[in-house]
Formats: sequence, C-alpha cells, structure tokens
Amino acid sequence: MLGTHDGALHDGALIERMTAALRHRGPDGCGHAVRGSARVGATRLSVIDPAANPQPVYNETDQICVAFNGEIYNHRELRAELERKGHVFRTRTDTEVVVHLYEEMGDDCVRRLHGMFAFAILDGARLLLARDRLGIKPLHYVLLPEAQTFLFASEIKSILQHPSFTPRLDVQAFADSIALGFPVGDETFFEGVKSLLPGCTMVVTQGGERVHVEEPRRYYTLDFTRDDGMTFEEAERQMEAELERAVETHLAADVEVGLTLSGGLDSTVLALLASERLERPLLTFTVGDHEGYADVVQAGHVAKMVGSEHECHIVSFEEYLSAIPGLIAAEERPSSLHGMSSYLLCRRVAQRVKACLHGEGADEIFGGYRDYVSRESRLAVIRERLPLLKRLGVPPSARAIATIERISSARTSEDYLARIFEANMTDALERQHLAPVDRYSMASSLEMRVPYLDDGVFELAGRIPLSYLVRSDIGVRKYILRRFTLRRFGLQAVDIVLREKLGAPIAGLHLLDRFDTLCEETLPDDYLAKHELGFCFGAKRELLLFEMFIETFMKHRGDPGAVGSVRDFLNDRTTASAARRVS
Repeated sequence: MLGTHDGALHDGALIERMTAALRHRGPDGCGHAVRGSARVGATRLSVIDPAANPQPVYNETDQICVAFNGEIYNHRELRAELERKGHVFRTRTDTEVVVHLYEEMGDDCVRRLHGMFAFAILDGARLLLARDRLGIKPLHYVLLPEAQTFLFASEIKSILQHPSFTPRLDVQAFADSIALGFPVGDETFFEGVKSLLPGCTMVVTQGGERVHVEEPRRYYTLDFTRDDGMTFEEAERQMEAELERAVETHLAADVEVGLTLSGGLDSTVLALLASERLERPLLTFTVGDHEGYADVVQAGHVAKMVGSEHECHIVSFEEYLSAIPGLIAAEERPSSLHGMSSYLLCRRVAQRVKACLHGEGADEIFGGYRDYVSRESRLAVIRERLPLLKRLGVPPSARAIATIERISSARTSEDYLARIFEANMTDALERQHLAPVDRYSMASSLEMRVPYLDDGVFELAGRIPLSYLVRSDIGVRKYILRRFTLRRFGLQAVDIVLREKLGAPIAGLHLLDRFDTLCEETLPDDYLAKHELGFCFGAKRELLLFEMFIETFMKHRGDPGAVGSVRDFLNDRTTASAARRVS
C-alpha cells in the first residue's frame, strides 16, 4: 500500500516506482487510483477471494476507494450488516467491507474492524490513513514541505523512490535504539519519516497548492486495568474461549494456511487448537541450524503429536551469508541478524502456502520474558548502554527517558511487573517483534497471522490479574497458559509446559557465531576505532551490518543488491582500510 498527495505538479511515473518497490508484498496484482493531485496504489496478495480484481477497491458509485493491507477477521459479520442496509458488493474480499463501512460511519469505521490492517481511503481529494490497534501492519509517511508532497507506504523503501526525498540517518532514533533497543514513538531510522502509531488515524487534505496534514488521532488505547475480582477459573475459561475463536478466525481463508512451529509452548498451543479445526493435516514448518537443535527435535515431536505434515529447514552457513543483504533490505533498520532464522523460515514457508499462523505476542501478553521475573535483567542492559549516548552527544528522546524512568522507579515487584507489561505491550511489541514479523514474511509474499494478538485475546489478557500470568514467587512465567495447556491437552503436553523458552535468536546462534568469527578475522583490528560511530558497537560484525544498512538505504534507496555479496563487502572494507594505512 502506498500513495502521494501533491499540491504541485506530480511525477506521473512516481506511483509506478513506488509500487514496484513493494511488489514483494503483493505479487498477485496491483492498481492505482487518482483523485486530483492525490494518488493511492496497492499490490495484492490474494488470500480471500483470489479471483477478485486488484486493489484499490471502490464503492458502488466509484467515488470512494480503499487501498488495504492485512486481514479483517470479522468481515463476514460486517458484510451481512452492510448488505441489510442496502450496500452492493462486487467481491467477497474483506477489503471491500472497509470502503462500504466508511460510507456508513466515516472515519469511525475503524472502530468496528477486528484484525490486522493498515489502509488508505481516498474520498475525493481527502485521504484517510488508519492502522490497527497494536500495529501488526505497518504504515509510514513523510511530508516534504519544499515539494508540497505527502508520501505514505507500507515500507519506507517505497517512499525513498521520490527524487525530492534525501534519505539520512535519524540520529535521535539511533540514540533511542542504543538506549532501549528500538526507536520509540513514531520515530524511524530515516530523518523525517514517521510511523503512524498503532490505534491511530490521520487525515490529509489539499487547500489550493498546499497539502494539509492533520495531527494523528487515537481511536484506540490499550487498557491495563486488571480485574482483581476475576477468579483463576474464570480467567482460564475465558482465555480458552478467546483462543479457540481466534485460531478459528485466523484459519479462515480461500487458500491453505500453515503454522510455524518452534516446539515451544506458544506455537504448540496454536498447533493443537488448529489441528482440531481442520479436516486435513495441518502444515507445520520449523527452522534450525543443525538437526540436533532442541527446537528442531521438539517441533518434530509436536508435529507427530498433532499429526501435521511437517517440514524442517536446516540452514547452511552459505545460505545464511547470502541472505544478509536481503534481510537488511527487509528490516529497514540496522540489523542484529537475530531475526535471520525467521526470515529464512518465511522464505521456505512461502514456497508452500500464502498464509501462516505464528505464535508472536504470547510472551508480551502472558508474561513470557525473563524480565517479567528479573527486574535487574532489563535495567542492567539500559545502564550499560547509557554511557554510549554521552559519547554520541545525543541524549535519548523525552519518550525514551520517560520509559526508562517509569521502569526504574517502580518501588515494588508488583509495580515493576505492571510497568514492564505496559512497556512490552506498547513500543517493544510493535518495534521489536511485529515489525520484523511483517517484514520477514512479506519479503517472501507470505501473510503471517498472529492469533495471540486477536482483539479478544489481548484485551482479555490485559484484564487478567498479573498473579495469574506470572508467578514471581516460584519463578514461573505464562502461568495461566501453562495451566490451560495441561488441563486441555493432558499428559501429551507435559514436556511442552515444562520446557524453558529458548527464543528465536538461539535458532541461528551457531551461524551467527561463525559470521562473527569471519568478521573478526577478516576486518582490521582498528575497524571500530577508525569509524566515527565505532564506539557504539560492541563487535566488528555490528558495525559492518550498520554500514551495510547505510549503503543499502542512505546511498542506494533500499536496493538489496547495492552491497553485493557479504564476502565482497567485507573484502572492500578490508582493502579500503589497508589503503588508508598506506596513504
């Protein structure tokens, strides 16, 4: 999804270039709509009603259109309601529901939508942008005052196609990423480019030759008010009902839907629930860097338990190296490579299916991370990073500082737990987890669905008393999910319930270590010292990846081929350093 709103003359080929930059997100078709100086475009990955025409999708009179990315899980109920009111549909897509609902409710239509989405509605010369409640689907924008141009897109590489936009590193976002591990608020790593915050809408209009951009409006706010009167049995019963409903709605599609299986608790629960609802064997997929990796072994056991058709992809070191430029281009941020296993798994899954269930979000809403029971694990990392910012000369942003102070000032363990839940459910969830999941999957034209972040599931999780989620007294995380799994699935699930969480980065740890060794042995000893930002990085590998990000985006506007092979890029840095020493 992409578009422009111009108060001046418009480059007719720009929308084509912006669309081409996003064809991986929708290889099944593309289209554009023009209203005066406003233009929207969309690429389509056909999951619902594959035979329907490409987007944008219009209302009955062709006066209003929508460009849409994502899925609306209550689209059937909304369609029936709209048909009773006289609306005439041309397709069975969930996208068309959005434009008709807008006719009925205007901007408030977004409040009725349950799902993952970002969309743009063009109503005359008025543009409405909207994003789902948690930010599962991305939406970026920039205003170019000198060109009187507003640009938006699902990925920043599309925005970079505009010749008047010069990509530069946003140093404030870089500083915040050092402090917290990610930019906060609406920041991105690109100066001037913002992300529309989750649960927000934005309106863009034109007055004469000027483009007017209204401040984003929040239509949804996460509620962290715990229901202390809820019994454990009530909470577990409601959670079971919401999870069952979420899995059923997330399996709904006109194409086959698979499931990524790690062998851990979260994906196993989804596999068990999904397999109960399918008349055919569930397709499951796992990735690892060797056959003996614990997740590979455990995922195989779970696959047998649920009777799935299982595929395990073992990643070689050369495949790992060759995928790095594509990963960086997909992430649109300096990479740590911790998502490489997920990125490569998505490439493999996309060869079999167009849509897949994923266990993302369970750790955030049910309390799966170590920092839920260990306060020092989170604060120690922050304290370690802050001295780097003094050397950088750029302090964290006010929002980043507020986040740090709110966590560190908690006086009791209960207060800390409440605050860390809130922090993980806001910026951290979207920036560290949802954004990568979207980028990795869509880079391979794969729609990744996250049932744990279904509206009903995460809203219920926000009401469940914290003591049901995390048992700090015995050091057990995701307590209610473990109890539910044992009760519902019995002895077959005991090993899963008792298993310690490994985490996605571990899946490629051996390969990451090999790449780290390659960088240490190939790059000169003074590689970090000679770079103006070298002090911000703890290893040569980290700086090399940062330089690859700069080369890809700041110099070549998101072209993944700009850096060539990783080995060539390494050798170029080594040769350049040697030349500097000779001169």
